[in-house]
Amino acid sequence: MREMAVAVVQFCPGEAREGNFETASRLLGEAAAKDARLAVLPEMFSAMAPAAKWPEIAEPRGGPVERFLSAEATSRRMYIIGGSYIEKEGGKRYNTCPVFGPDGALLGRYRKMHLFWVDIPGAARYDERSYLEAGDEQFTFTADGFRAAVGICYDLRFPEFFRLPGGAPVDLYCLGAAFMHATGLAHWEVLARSRAVENLAYFAASGTVGCHYEAPAGSGETVRTYGHSMIVSPWGEVLARLGDGDGVAVAVVKGDEIDAARGRLRALDHIREELWPRRR
Repeated sequence: MREMAVAVVQFCPGEAREGNFETASRLLGEAAAKDARLAVLPEMFSAMAPAAKWPEIAEPRGGPVERFLSAEATSRRMYIIGGSYIEKEGGKRYNTCPVFGPDGALLGRYRKMHLFWVDIPGAARYDERSYLEAGDEQFTFTADGFRAAVGICYDLRFPEFFRLPGGAPVDLYCLGAAFMHATGLAHWEVLARSRAVENLAYFAASGTVGCHYEAPAGSGETVRTYGHSMIVSPWGEVLARLGDGDGVAVAVVKGDEIDAARGRLRALDHIREELWPRRR
C-alpha cells in the first residue's frame, strides 16, 4: 500500500536570509517529528523582499539556499520542495523552486512559468516581468512511489498548467506561494480544491503569511500575504490546514484514495485529446 506523510510549512519570512533559515529549519524539524516524508516550503521563504531588491538577493544555482535545503533534506531524511528563491544565471533572473531528495541530492528545479502582474490605474501596479524571466518547463519527480509535480503561486490560477503534465496523471501537486491577503481570502481555498478535484490528485499548497514590507509606489500600505496553507484530497476535502500564523500541517496521502477517486469519476479518461492534447 502506497502511503506518505506530507507537510506544508508556513511562516512570515523577512528580508534576512539567515533568520529565515533558522525558522524554516525549526519548522522542518517539527514536520519530521510528525513523521513527514515530504515537506513543501512557501515561495520566497529565504528572503521576502520588494521586487526592486531582487537583483541584490539573487544567487546562482548551488548557492546558500540550495546548500541549506540539501543539508535539511539529508538531516531530516525527507523530500523538500524548496519554495522558491531568486536565481541568477548570466544576466537573467528566475523565480526558482529546487527539489531535494532524502539523501540531499538535487532532483531538479522548476522555474515559475506564470509571472504575476497587475496594473490597476490609481490603485496598484506590480509586475514581476520587469525583474524576472519566465520558465518554460514543468517539473515532475517521484517520491516513494508517488508522481509529484511542482508549481509556484500564480500558477495556481491556470488549470491547464496542472492538467496531466508530462502526459500522465500526477498523484500529488506541490505549490509554494506568497498569495496576497485580499485575493487569498477570496480565492485561495477554492482554487486549491479545484485543482485537486480537476485532476483527482492530492494538492499540497504552502503559503507565506503575515506583513512583510511597504507596498510599491509609496502607498504607505504593507504587503500582506494570506497563509492558510492546506493539503487537499483527490475528492476535494481539506485534510489539514493552517491559519494566520507560523506552523506545520501534515496529512497522509494514500495511493488507494487516488485510485478510488479516479474509479468513482473517470474524468481523466474522458478528456477529448483531439481537442485538448495532453501536455508532453
